[in-house]
Amino acid sequence: MLSAGKVLFLAFFEICRLNKGPQDIPASKNLLTLCLVVYGLFSIQLAVLSQPIDKAVFAGVLEVALIMIFSLALLQIRGKSERWVQMVTALAGTGVIISILAIPLYLFIGIGGEDASVSSGMHALGLLFLAVLACWNITIMGHILRHALDINMFSAIVLAISYIWIIFSFTAAIMPMDVT
Repeated sequence: MLSAGKVLFLAFFEICRLNKGPQDIPASKNLLTLCLVVYGLFSIQLAVLSQPIDKAVFAGVLEVALIMIFSLALLQIRGKSERWVQMVTALAGTGVIISILAIPLYLFIGIGGEDASVSSGMHALGLLFLAVLACWNITIMGHILRHALDINMFSAIVLAISYIWIIFSFTAAIMPMDVT
């Protein structure tokens, strides 16, 4: 018998594989809260690899807030606000899976690590895998947006890229990176 955690992980993984959509996730505020907290913690973990802890925490909280606001705004524009809980749960749950895969890649290419002994060829390979993961993340987000908003995949991908741009823009405007 599968545990509840494993069932949830498999459901989010099926969304990552584009086999299921946000409509297949229970509309549970408790599940939403759990997914947002875990997603926020993973966002902080990724950010702390390249930023001081205070900035990383702020970036993680900002990302969670923006995913909630961006989703609500899009759904209200489309007149589908009732889908918000499932849409945000799906975005956060799949974001956790992407983060689980991204953390070792970040460490492999030397982000957040003290040891920069990875050869240039291996570094390039790590960057390639990270780029593939980023493209997969955009595709997953597009898939979720397509289902939640009832739009075509091209429009959904454009919105997913816009969302990522908004996160980077807000984060950069509020907390410029130290370039030394």
